[in-house]
Amino acid sequence: MRLMRMLFGRHPGLALFITLLSIVNAGIGVGVIAFINQRLAQPGTALGPALAQFTVLLLAVMVSGVIAQIGMTTLGHRGVLALRNTVLKRMLDTPLERLGALGAPRLQASLSVDVQALSVAFVRLPAVVHGALLTVAASAYLAWLSWPLFLATLALIGAALLVAWRLLGITNREVASAREAADQLYGSYLAVLQGRKELRLNRHRARRVYEEEFERSAQADRYHQSRADLFYSAYSNWISVMLLVAIGVSFFLASHFGWADRAVATTFAISLLYLSTPLGLLVGAMPGLIAGNVALAKLDSLALAPYQAGFALPEALPADWEHLVLEDVCYRYAERDGEGGFALGPLNLTLKRGEVVFLIGGNGSGKSSMARLLCGLSVPDSGRILLDGQPLAVEQLPAYRQLFAAVFSDFHLFAQLLDGKGAAADSTLVAQWLERLALSDKVTPSNGRLPSTAYSQGQRKRLALMLAALEERPVLLLDEWAADQDPAYRQLFYLGVLEYLRSTGKTVFAITHDERYFHLADRLLKMDGGQLVELQGPSRARASLDAVAALSASD
Repeated sequence: MRLMRMLFGRHPGLALFITLLSIVNAGIGVGVIAFINQRLAQPGTALGPALAQFTVLLLAVMVSGVIAQIGMTTLGHRGVLALRNTVLKRMLDTPLERLGALGAPRLQASLSVDVQALSVAFVRLPAVVHGALLTVAASAYLAWLSWPLFLATLALIGAALLVAWRLLGITNREVASAREAADQLYGSYLAVLQGRKELRLNRHRARRVYEEEFERSAQADRYHQSRADLFYSAYSNWISVMLLVAIGVSFFLASHFGWADRAVATTFAISLLYLSTPLGLLVGAMPGLIAGNVALAKLDSLALAPYQAGFALPEALPADWEHLVLEDVCYRYAERDGEGGFALGPLNLTLKRGEVVFLIGGNGSGKSSMARLLCGLSVPDSGRILLDGQPLAVEQLPAYRQLFAAVFSDFHLFAQLLDGKGAAADSTLVAQWLERLALSDKVTPSNGRLPSTAYSQGQRKRLALMLAALEERPVLLLDEWAADQDPAYRQLFYLGVLEYLRSTGKTVFAITHDERYFHLADRLLKMDGGQLVELQGPSRARASLDAVAALSASD
C-alpha cells in the first residue's frame, strides 16, 4: 500500500484518470463475456448485428486497454524519475557524519540495487491495480451469474490464498536476506576496484579477498535468491492449479448438486478463465513488488535527510569579516563496533582574515576532523563558532560554509569550472591559474569543462586547487595538498602559489607535513590527541628543527 501511495500520490490527476479508464476497461471486458453468454451462445441470434456489436465491444476493450496501459507505463516511469531525484537529493542534504557512518558500499548498493528494485515495482504497480480492477469486475459478474457457485469458489480461493500468503511471506524474507548479502557484495566490489593495484601485486591477498569476502557474500546472495525463486514458483503454480480446481468444482457442483444449469456452469468456467489474465498480472508482479517493499525498507533504514526541493541559497554572511573564532568547541565520534569514539576539544582558535596558518600533527591526531569543524561540515557537540564576535546558530552553518573553498585529502575532481556562485568561471581566470600551476600545456578546457579528469594524482590535485581558487571564497582550506606533488611542484606551491594567495588577502588554512616550509606560515598550530595548541617562539623553531632532523636522518 505504501508503494501505491508513493506512486499515485505524486500524480493524483493522472492516477485518477488511469483508474477510471481501467474500471471502464474492466467493465467492457466483463460485458464481452456477458455478450457471448447472452447473444452469441443463444440459438436464433441474428448473426450479422451480433457480430457487429461484438466487434465494437472488442475494439472498445482494445482501445481502452491500450490507453490504460500507456497511462500506466507513463505513471510508472514518472515515479521512477521522481524516486531517483528524491533519493539523490536526500543524500546531498544528509549530514556527512551520517553518510560516513553508513559507508560507501551500503550507499552504492542502495543507489543501484534498491533504486532499481523500486523502479521495477513502480513500473509494475499500475498493471497490478489494473489487474485487481479486472478481478473485481469479473468477480461481480460471477456473483451475478450464480451466487452459490460464487460463494463456493470464493471460499476455495480464500483457502488457497492462505497458503499463497504463507509462500509469499517466505519469499519476502528470502529476498530481504539476499538484499543484506548485496551490501556485502558491494563492499567486495569496492575493495577490488579501489585495491586493484595492491591485489595485483599480492595474489595471496587477492585470493583471500575473492574466497573469503566476495565468494561468501555471492554464495549467500545466490542461496537466498534461489530460495526466493523456489517459493515464488510454488506460489505462482499453486494459484494456477487452484484456478483449475475452481473450474472443476463449479462444474461438479452444477452437475451433481444442481446449483446451476450446464450453460451457467460453462459461462462460469469461461469467466474464471478470463480471470486468469488479471490474476496472471498480479502473480507476475509479485516478485517485483516484494523486492520493491524490501528496497523501500532498506532506504528507510538509511535515515537520510528529509526531501527538500531545490537548493535554497542561505543568506550570505558579511564578506568583510575580520575574525573567525572557535570557542570551546568539542566533538566526539560515535562508538563503532564496541570501540569508543575519538574526541576532539575543547578547541579554541582565533583565525584572522588574510592569515596563512599551518596545522601539523601525527596520524590520527584529529587534523582532518579539526578542518571539518572549522569549515562547518561537522557540527560541534558543544562550544561556539563566532564571526566578528557574533555566535553562529546551527541554522547559519549553510551560510557559514559558503566562506570556504577546500581541497580535502580524499578530494573529488569535478569537470565543470564554476565560480563561487555556480556560474561558469571566467576563462581568463582559468587560463591564469593553469599557467600558475604549470598546467597550461597539459590541460585545455572547453565549454567551461575540463577535457578529462584522468590525470596523474599530482596533476589532479593541482586542478582541484584551481577549482577551489576559482570559487574566490575568503578562506581556502587545504588538507595535505602537497603530499602528492614532486619537490619542484611542492616548491612552486609554497614559494609561488601560497605567496600569491597571501598577496590577494586570501586566508589559507593548510594541513601539512612539509616542515621545510613551516617558516612561511604566519602561525603554526599542532593537533595532538584531539587537542589544539599553537606553537610559538622556541616551540615553533623546535618543531621545524626536529622535523628537518628527522628528515635528514631518514635520508
